[in-house]
Amino acid sequence: MDRTPKNLLLTYILCLPLGLLGAHRFYLGHRALGVVYLILTVAGLASAPWGIGFVFGGVVLLLCLLDLVRLPGLVRRANGGLN
Repeated sequence: MDRTPKNLLLTYILCLPLGLLGAHRFYLGHRALGVVYLILTVAGLASAPWGIGFVFGGVVLLLCLLDLVRLPGLVRRANGGLN
């Protein structure tokens, strides 16, 4: 496991343009959640021609918006601090 201290600014920089791909979650060491974000985004893009892509896209977008609020705590926890 990577014990390098995580930077809040870098986490925000990753979340804003690449959040739908789970980049910020991978950076924080949450690989499983990063994969979930990635799968939801790919599923949304793949199912867009049938009109159901907005469901997957909406879920991952909501998760990213929630993460924007939760990032300070997630970074503290990743750095070994308490909630």
